[in-house]
Amino acid sequence: MYDAIILWLHVLAAVAFIGPQFFLAFAAVPAIKTIEDVKVRTKAMRVMTMRFGMLGGGALVVLLITGVLNYYHAKDEIDTFKRYFITLQIKLTLVTLVVILTVLHGAVFGRKLQQLQESNASEAEIAKARQMSMYASIATMVFSVLILLCAAILGSDWSKMGAIR
Repeated sequence: MYDAIILWLHVLAAVAFIGPQFFLAFAAVPAIKTIEDVKVRTKAMRVMTMRFGMLGGGALVVLLITGVLNYYHAKDEIDTFKRYFITLQIKLTLVTLVVILTVLHGAVFGRKLQQLQESNASEAEIAKARQMSMYASIATMVFSVLILLCAAILGSDWSKMGAIR
């Protein structure tokens, strides 16, 4: 039962991390862009992204902890099945990229954008910072979806074919 609960927490954290990314990209941000008052729009965006950051950051921590626990649970499969091992290495590489991009997005691009907005920087500077932030967000979302694909492959019979002898 312990393994099932850890896997469930891992899946739940993945939903909490990835779901809001899609919501922000396809619903919330386009809706907020319709707010004409720049100060109101900026404040609404800041509140939304700050709360997403708390949810996403917490979910990412849970994903990392439960991922390590799942790794130890699957150790026999890792050592036995080549496809499983290769898929896991791809997944772990993608996880590393997501963590790096998440930190860059929040700690570097997000803070820079906020500083530029608060200092009344030119719209060109703000647009450039916003574009970098958007690129990091898109890459994070794409890599997160690929991590889900790897997780599905790891859970499939295909990954457990071709045992190493």
